[in-house]
Amino acid sequence: MIEGMGDIADEIATAQAVVARLRVVHSQVAAWQAEEVSLMTALYHLRREQQLECGVAYLQAGESTATEIGIALKVSQRSADELIELGLGLQNRYPATRDAFADGRIDLARVRAISKVLTNASDGVLDTLEAKVAAYAEKVEPARVRRTANRWIKEVDPAGQAERRKDAEADRYVTVTAADNGTAVVDAVLPAAGGEAVFERLREMALSQVCGKDPRTTNQRRADALVALADGTGRLVCQCGREDCPRAITGEVPVPRKALVQVGVSAETLAGLQDNPALLAGFGAIDADLARQIARHARFEIITDTTAATAVTGETTTATAATAVTGETTTATAATAAVTGETATATTESAPAATESAPATTGGVEKAGTAAELRYRPGARIARRARAIDGSCRAPGCQVPAAASDLDHQDRFDHTNPAQGGRTTEANLGARCRRHHRLKTLADNHANGWTVIHHPDRRVEWRTPTGESDITTPEGPDYLFPATPVPPVTAAGVPDAEPLGSVFDPGVAATDLIEMVMAYTTPSQRKAARRARNNK
Repeated sequence: MIEGMGDIADEIATAQAVVARLRVVHSQVAAWQAEEVSLMTALYHLRREQQLECGVAYLQAGESTATEIGIALKVSQRSADELIELGLGLQNRYPATRDAFADGRIDLARVRAISKVLTNASDGVLDTLEAKVAAYAEKVEPARVRRTANRWIKEVDPAGQAERRKDAEADRYVTVTAADNGTAVVDAVLPAAGGEAVFERLREMALSQVCGKDPRTTNQRRADALVALADGTGRLVCQCGREDCPRAITGEVPVPRKALVQVGVSAETLAGLQDNPALLAGFGAIDADLARQIARHARFEIITDTTAATAVTGETTTATAATAVTGETTTATAATAAVTGETATATTESAPAATESAPATTGGVEKAGTAAELRYRPGARIARRARAIDGSCRAPGCQVPAAASDLDHQDRFDHTNPAQGGRTTEANLGARCRRHHRLKTLADNHANGWTVIHHPDRRVEWRTPTGESDITTPEGPDYLFPATPVPPVTAAGVPDAEPLGSVFDPGVAATDLIEMVMAYTTPSQRKAARRARNNK
């Protein structure tokens, strides 16, 4: 028994030593985090001063620092932006928090909690509470820091609460980001009353618009109700499947409002011959089955390549076209193109849709040097294709969808003599979000120390003022023209996609829900694949 007690004592001593060491390491990590934030902020000040001297606008000077940090550290630009903003707050508003952070007495999570609570506090409130909040943060977790500091602020300055609330409401936002497995995360900051109104409306719809036999959980019904509010139908459709459902919709079933997203998928995947992933603009990879479900209500744009080693000849396909940026759709006019291969650079296409002016063509191919190339703004068809190939903004680490980005001339367009400058062609256009469009323009004007180099195959090299560089490649080709085929899961034929549910599925209604950017597989290819499976 004594030996057993000794073993227990040894284990306790060992555990205590581990916990003690863990505290030391955590404090060291926090101190390193503080130095990292400080260095990022110092680089921001340096770049801002340099760019102001070069004539960059006051509001935009220094904004390239986050991209530079992203290239150097392989972190997201958003993360770098947040840390720079935090560093500026520590320098200018939170001295006690800055000192505790630098000493390793509080970590980055607690510093963020303090900053979030005190962001809209007046100077008088900061003088009274900031040191007290920083000291309190050394003893509690971030959530308690936020709750307690909020209470203290209201006690110290009740009269200023209304102004702080208005400032906080001014920072309201809604964002949608990609999650795993083809889902999205909706994040929002709303005024308190508005947030409660949204939740209560979703709860009411989830409880009152379906019967007790509906198979969805409450959370699923609330999520579907949010989409129903957004697409204009304004109500849920019960999924119990009973003819005598007491919540069945009488009269015409609501049709979802038209929307426009862009999905890139290979022809073989769309036809069910392969199961390669597809690209949902702004979100990333989605599985083949989801892409085919979306395609049930899509309109298609042909992307082909005349330089492919293996060409499919003698067959033509028909598809309609839709715009990629404005959400407006073309008239129901068919465009015809021959399938010529499966490589990334799309250079051959049919006559343009009815809504865009048609440049001179020969056999469906635009002539080099046409008037369209000498115009600054690209036609809708070339703009759609360039965005489909790029997929997203071409700056390192930027995830802004190409459909929400500017189309920037790789080689500068000469407004005084267009024939001498960069032509408005697919090969010379690249997707840039507004922020990185400015960065590249300033680089072209030698105003920010950056160099942007364009290599063959649409590769873009971004070189920072300190010589760090990163080369980005277009995202679309890996999905439109996959090099490694993924065998299909289905046994034979083109699979029947399961409906996405009443909220998403407009039924037989003709809709412009989605633009599908694709290369089409011919019927003979599909028949050959089915015969090959059946002969196994």
